[in-house]
Amino acid sequence: MKFLGLLFTLLLLSTFCHAQNTDGLELFDSALRQVGMTRDDVRFDADEIEIYQGHPWRLSSFSLFHKNPFKLPQHSELTLNLLTADANSITKLTARASRFVDHPIRRSLIGDPLESYLIYPDSIPRPSIMRSKNVLPGKQYNRLKDGIDLIYQIADDDEFLFRKGLKQADKNKFRERLFDFFVNDNDKYQDLVYELVEKVDFNYFLAGAQDFADAAHRFAEDADSLVFPEAKREIKTGKGLIVIGSTGDDVFEYYVPPLMIIDGGGNDTYKFGGYPNGYPLTVIIDFAGNDHYLSPDSTIPGIGGAVLGMSILIDREGNDLYEGVNVTQGAGIFGIGLLQDNAGDDVYIANSWSQAAATFGLGILSDLSGADSLHCLINSQGFGYTRGCGLLVDLEGDDVYVADDINIVNPASQTKEHNSSLAQGVGFGKRADYLDGHSWAGGVGILCDIAGNDRYSAGLFAQGCAYWHAVGMLLDGGGDDQYNGIWYVQGSGAHFGVGYLDDFGGDDSYTATHNMAVGAGHDFTVGYLNERGGNDVYTVPNLSLGGGNAAGIGIFHDHNGNDTYNTSGGTTLGRANRSASGMRTFQFCFGIFIDGGGQDVYDQDWSNNGQRWIGPPTDENNLSDYTIGVGIDWQ
Repeated sequence: MKFLGLLFTLLLLSTFCHAQNTDGLELFDSALRQVGMTRDDVRFDADEIEIYQGHPWRLSSFSLFHKNPFKLPQHSELTLNLLTADANSITKLTARASRFVDHPIRRSLIGDPLESYLIYPDSIPRPSIMRSKNVLPGKQYNRLKDGIDLIYQIADDDEFLFRKGLKQADKNKFRERLFDFFVNDNDKYQDLVYELVEKVDFNYFLAGAQDFADAAHRFAEDADSLVFPEAKREIKTGKGLIVIGSTGDDVFEYYVPPLMIIDGGGNDTYKFGGYPNGYPLTVIIDFAGNDHYLSPDSTIPGIGGAVLGMSILIDREGNDLYEGVNVTQGAGIFGIGLLQDNAGDDVYIANSWSQAAATFGLGILSDLSGADSLHCLINSQGFGYTRGCGLLVDLEGDDVYVADDINIVNPASQTKEHNSSLAQGVGFGKRADYLDGHSWAGGVGILCDIAGNDRYSAGLFAQGCAYWHAVGMLLDGGGDDQYNGIWYVQGSGAHFGVGYLDDFGGDDSYTATHNMAVGAGHDFTVGYLNERGGNDVYTVPNLSLGGGNAAGIGIFHDHNGNDTYNTSGGTTLGRANRSASGMRTFQFCFGIFIDGGGQDVYDQDWSNNGQRWIGPPTDENNLSDYTIGVGIDWQ
C-alpha cells in the first residue's frame, strides 16, 4: 500500500510539473479524467452547429476559437505581445486589425509601398501641392511641406488602392443612411448594407488604409525636424482643405472636416464633425499641447470617426480631452477610424460607436502612456460588430474604463434597470432567426491594456463578452485591477459566441451581480476567464466560475495565488445545467473550474483546497450524460 501511495504521489507530481510547463492546461485533463474525458472532448459538434446558420459573414477567428477553446490562452499571449510591440504604430495596428476581419494584408512585408510617392533630393521634381500654392516659402519649411505633399499625392492618385476600394460606392447616397442604420437602429436601410457590401472592395480599401496610416505615422515621427509658421495657414485644394497650425493656441472649427490639419503645438481646440466634401479622408497630426477635440453634434460622425472613408488622428504630447457623441475616437462604419495618443493623462468621453468600434471596417484607439479615463455609454471600448474589428490598446498607466450604467439609454432585455453596454472587449452580431431571418455573424472586439492598475465598470455584455458568432476579448497585461459588471460579463457570452478575459498578473477583484459571468457560457457559447497570477477576490452570482448552461461551455482557470470565492450558489465552481429540450439535450454542456495553487477560501461544500470534484447536478431528478461539471483545486 505504501508503494501504491508513493506511485500515486509521483504520478500527481508528474502531472503537476507537466501542467506547469504548459501553463496549467494539464490540470484540465486531471479534472476531466474524473468523467473519462480530456481537453480534446471539450468542444462543440461543428456539424450540429451548422444547423444554426449564423451568416456567410462569419469570421475565421470565431471558427478557430469556437472549435478549439483551449487555443485561446496561447493566442491571447501572442496577441498581447504583438500589440505591445505595435502599439506605437498605427500602420501595424491597422494590419493586425485587418487580419481579424479576414483580410491578412501586410503592405510593408516586401519593399516600401510608398516608394513611388517619396521625394528624394536627387530625383526629378514631382508635382507639389504645397509648392504650387507658394505657401510657406523658405527652406526651413521643406520637411513640413514634404510630409503634407506625401499624404496629398496619395490622395490625388486615381489608381491608389483606397480610392479603388470605394470607387463603386456613392458616398452621398450611403453615408447618412448608414449612420442612421447603425447608430439609430433604423432598419429601413438594411438593404443598403447588402448593396454596399457588393460595391466595396475591402482588400483594396484596407490595403490603402495601411498606406495612409503609414504616411501619417512617418509624418508624426518627423517631429524634431519640422518648423511651423507663427500663424495658422489654410490652403484650398480639390481634395479638401489643408490647414497648417502654429506652435501657439489655435482654434480649428469647421463646417466639414478638412483633408488635413497639421499643428506644431500649443493648447488647441478642434471642433467639427461630419463627412469630408472632397476626398473621404481626414488626417490630424498634433505635435504638442493640451488639446481639446470636440464633436458635439450627435447626428454626424465626430473626430476620429469615419463612414465610407477614413479618419486619422495622432496626438504626440499633452493632457488631452476627447469629447464626442457618436462614431468618434477611433470608429469606422464601412470605414477606418484611427486615434493614437502618445503621451499624457487623457480623458475620452463619448456616447456610442466610439473608442475603438467598427462594423465593415476598423476602429482603433491606441494610447501609449498616462493615467487615462475613458467614458462611454454603449458600443464602445473595443466593440466589433459584423465584419468589423474594434481594437483598443493602452500601453501603460493606471486607467479607468467606464461604460455608464447609471443613465439607462439602452435597457437590456434581461433587466431594464441596466444598460446593454456592449463595451470593453465585445464582439456582437445581429440575431434575426426570430425576426426576418437576416442574421449577421458578429465581429471581433478587443480591449488590451498592457500595464497598470486599472478599473473596469459596465452593465450587461461587457469585459470579454460575445454574442452571435462573434469574438470578444479583454486582455490585461498586469497590475492590481478591478472588474465590475452586471450580467454577461468577464469572460462570458450567449448564443454562439466566444467571450474571453485574460488577466496576466496582479491582485485583482471581480464583481458581478447577476447571471453569466467570470467564465460562463450559454447556448453554444465559450465563456472563458483565464487569471494567470495574484491573490484574487471573486464576488459572483449564479452561472459563474466555470458554469455551463444550455449546451454552453464555461471555463474558469486561476493559475495561482491565495484566492477568495464568494458565491451565491447555483451553477458555479464547475457545474453545468442540463438542456431541457431539442437537440441541446444530446449536446455536451461543460462547466469547468480550475485553481492551480495557493490557499483559497470557498463558500460551497463541494469545493475546497487540494480537492478534485464532480460538480453536483443542479437537478437531481433530471440527470444527463451530456451535462459535465468538474473542478480541481491544486495546492
